[in-house]
Amino acid sequence: MTSAEIRAATASPYEGLASNYNGARPTYPDEAIADLKGTTGLVVDVGAGTGIFTRQLAQCLPEANVVGIEPSIDMRRMAEAASAHLGNISFEAGSAEKLPFADASVSMMTVATAVHWFDRPVFYAEALRCLKDGGRLVIVQNIRRWWASQWLTAYEELHEATVDGYRRGTFPSFNGQYRGLDVAAELSAEHGISSVTTDDFEWRTVLSEADFVSFSLSSTITQRAVAAMGEAAYRARLMQIIQDHSQEGVMLIDYVTRVVSATRTDDPVA
Repeated sequence: MTSAEIRAATASPYEGLASNYNGARPTYPDEAIADLKGTTGLVVDVGAGTGIFTRQLAQCLPEANVVGIEPSIDMRRMAEAASAHLGNISFEAGSAEKLPFADASVSMMTVATAVHWFDRPVFYAEALRCLKDGGRLVIVQNIRRWWASQWLTAYEELHEATVDGYRRGTFPSFNGQYRGLDVAAELSAEHGISSVTTDDFEWRTVLSEADFVSFSLSSTITQRAVAAMGEAAYRARLMQIIQDHSQEGVMLIDYVTRVVSATRTDDPVA
């Protein structure tokens, strides 16, 4: 079965999760996207979800026309409702592997904590088709720093013990497996791309215990754990971790936001 057939045969894993997702998922540090300021023209955010990052882009780039591409009807409806106050943003149905844009029409393309879901070789080819010469492809990934946190390690161990094939440091992919992710290496190997850079931004967010439960339930990994062990058992295990590590009713979550930027060029040696 081809990647397109797999995606066509499988409903979006986020259908039904939009409310939890939009309410509890983190944004991205402003300094991580400061380098994008000044971009104009058509800016496309692929895998936009409920528009959390897309809205940040629209606010950061007031002179740009920002379009979020999202296959999930549930997530797209939430994105549209949450973004109605912004005049330079819209959302369209579409997939990373078949983008609804003309050749060389896009000034910048972004992906925020979604690229692991894509058939990336196909997506990279589509991105290069759509980007103008000199246009940028920017991959942003929020990664929980479990290696620096005892309680996030315990949270990872819960999922490793219950979700077949999952290991910390891996991400779900379009074919249902879990894989590592090295976007910079992948882009460096692509013809037609130059100036691949990687920047990391460490930061911390704080969630109430209830909001962390919502955050967890917005994850497809959690949904697979729930399917494996039952929701009551999962919630009991999760609440034990929360009780063991809560700090006066809140959970401290350490992140690193990794930003990989690449430039489309007709002369990769330049």
